[in-house]
Amino acid sequence: MKLIGNKICIRDLRFSDLDDYYEYGKDPSVGPFAGWKPFPSKDIASRVLHGQIMSKETYAIAIKETDMLIGSISLYHTALRKYNRAMSLGFSLSSAYWNQGIMTEAVRLMIQYAFEHTDCLVLEVGHHRDNYRCKRVAEKCGFNYDGTLCSYKKLYDGSIVDACFYSMTKEEYERMKKYE
Repeated sequence: MKLIGNKICIRDLRFSDLDDYYEYGKDPSVGPFAGWKPFPSKDIASRVLHGQIMSKETYAIAIKETDMLIGSISLYHTALRKYNRAMSLGFSLSSAYWNQGIMTEAVRLMIQYAFEHTDCLVLEVGHHRDNYRCKRVAEKCGFNYDGTLCSYKKLYDGSIVDACFYSMTKEEYERMKKYE
């Protein structure tokens, strides 16, 4: 897959992304907001990267001009909704690129891909209650708030978090597209 935006491209992850993947993934301000432990070593980052490459559900967010990996975005069939044409988005971004519109651009590219190139009819995104950056991205991209699940999951550090969920239907996407 290769999706081209103004500032970024979304492409397949590669083993050659390891240095950049480890660099942003070891940052303690990135992983915990997405529910994962910062990478303690390059070896751990390599194993996670390998698993994501093999799953074919997670893609690189790369700077368009340099192709440098700065984050990742996943599109996968959800276990939360019991409907086989529903998909979920998950994402993380290097803190050096926060507040620049990059994640909003990446999510919009994936929304378009999900509704125009897959059989997806419902797309959802979720975030931990205190992840205000993710909340803002969901809102800016046109997702509708569905609700909060209390005590949604236990994290790597033993803490239990609530999760807020948002969704968009294909019909809503098509209506939004008309007015762009």
